[in-house]
Amino acid sequence: MKAKKVMAMAMASAMILSLTACGGGNSSDDAAKGGETQSEEKATVNVVEPNKDAANTEKTDETLTVGLASEPSSLYGASVGKTENEEQIIGNAMLDSLVKFNYSTNEIEPSLATEWEWVDDTHLKFKLRDDVTMSDGTPLVADDVVYTCNKIWIEKNQTNDTGKYLVGATAEDEHTVVIEFNTVAPDFLKMMSWTNFGIVSEDEVNAAGGLEQISTNPLAGSGPYKFKEWKNGQSVTLERNENYWDKDYAGYYKEIVFTFTSDAAAREMAVESGDADIAYDIPVSQASTYAENDSVNTTIYEFGQTTHLWYNQGENAGATKDEKVREAIDKALDFDAIAQVGTAGFADASLSYWDPSCDYYTENYTVEERAVDVEGAKALLEEAGYADGLEVTALGLQDITPVLTVMQANLAEAGITLKIDTPDTAQFVEGAFGGNYDLICVGDTPAIRTPASVMPFLQKLNVEGPGMVIGGAKWTNDEFDSTITELISEADTEKAAELATTLDEMVKDQTVCSNLYPEMKSSVYAKDLKGFNTIERGFVDVTGFYE
Repeated sequence: MKAKKVMAMAMASAMILSLTACGGGNSSDDAAKGGETQSEEKATVNVVEPNKDAANTEKTDETLTVGLASEPSSLYGASVGKTENEEQIIGNAMLDSLVKFNYSTNEIEPSLATEWEWVDDTHLKFKLRDDVTMSDGTPLVADDVVYTCNKIWIEKNQTNDTGKYLVGATAEDEHTVVIEFNTVAPDFLKMMSWTNFGIVSEDEVNAAGGLEQISTNPLAGSGPYKFKEWKNGQSVTLERNENYWDKDYAGYYKEIVFTFTSDAAAREMAVESGDADIAYDIPVSQASTYAENDSVNTTIYEFGQTTHLWYNQGENAGATKDEKVREAIDKALDFDAIAQVGTAGFADASLSYWDPSCDYYTENYTVEERAVDVEGAKALLEEAGYADGLEVTALGLQDITPVLTVMQANLAEAGITLKIDTPDTAQFVEGAFGGNYDLICVGDTPAIRTPASVMPFLQKLNVEGPGMVIGGAKWTNDEFDSTITELISEADTEKAAELATTLDEMVKDQTVCSNLYPEMKSSVYAKDLKGFNTIERGFVDVTGFYE
């Protein structure tokens, strides 16, 4: 396995040059979901698994410096109807949600709410703490949750995942609130732990000058840190909330400073030089080279998202409408090589549509079924009328180029010419929305069973209506759509697993997509730091670090 990993890194380095690769990998012996062979590899590199260190118990006057890849346009995106990765990382330190999700134990825990219950399939009741102080010194009450839900989540976020599943909130008394959803999904409770569901008060918003103003001057919330300063183009500074309600929490750092550098190598060098403590979101192809550097810590981990190769079957599709063509492409691909390049050797090829972090995960392919079959691919192409060869185009951003290059070489062996189209982001989004491609690599995060996360590319709303997603097959049918809805709404885990297996088999039988590899995140941080924890979608939780 070590030789295999080294070879994959060499392949990636040769193809990538200055490009970044997609993905990363797990980091501990027991976290390797691809098989025992991965455990053997872990001894050869210094990779730290997140969510494993004990909680901090001390406070200091020191400052934590976090290097992010880009500067967000807002620090409270929900107030202006959007979310950005960097904004979620910063906002998580300032805003508390009703519940929180512990990614170490995989359990939902109390936060601003001490208890909760589903009143029925669409009404979720929360009992609030009575000892929470908002940033302006006023106590948290149910009306704050009602305001945040009705005036921010819903009114400002009707077209995104923050608001489109909500009907509204009502207060039963000063510390009891009921939130109503417009569809059935038990995992909405877990979704409520996400940063974009942080609670603010109307008084805080008004004091800041309104929703537009608070997006860049977020003196709001009840989190462990409070907003202090934003120097546009340079940094954002937060300061420890000395009146934080959770007395079991100790913020080690008095201040947290976020800086912004698009160059991943420069972010890592800042950690080595001592100018920064954390270089977040390093491409895995680069992070894997730092894993053997004794002067820094490197973490590489899965976060519940699997990359799929989708075959366009929509109105603008060409040869990929033919199932024989889709099967031929699938047979010609070397899934091991694709996974090795896509994850820099830290994970194996996916044997299911579902990510292993799903509680309903089952392997639906054998390793033998994933083996390359060039002759079988050629025979299928001949049956489809392409005995003399076929040309298809794959649409992607620059960071997927190394993976597409491997596919290009694979398909050439079967007589298929793959053209790689990597336009700028705006053109990519336009083409991906419109279905102007033959092949496209897109992943989803099904470990949380909400309409936005479970096979969104095969839901009728998204294929045919205003909820249209970027990429996918641009096609679905009634059986897919109804089974997806059942999976999302099913409260029983065993029944959910049966439905998930049915969907996996449907994808396999019709070759709607080819499952590639688990996506990864990776970061580099100072050697003496502990407490690398994650929140939703694998984002770093900056509030738990300590020395």
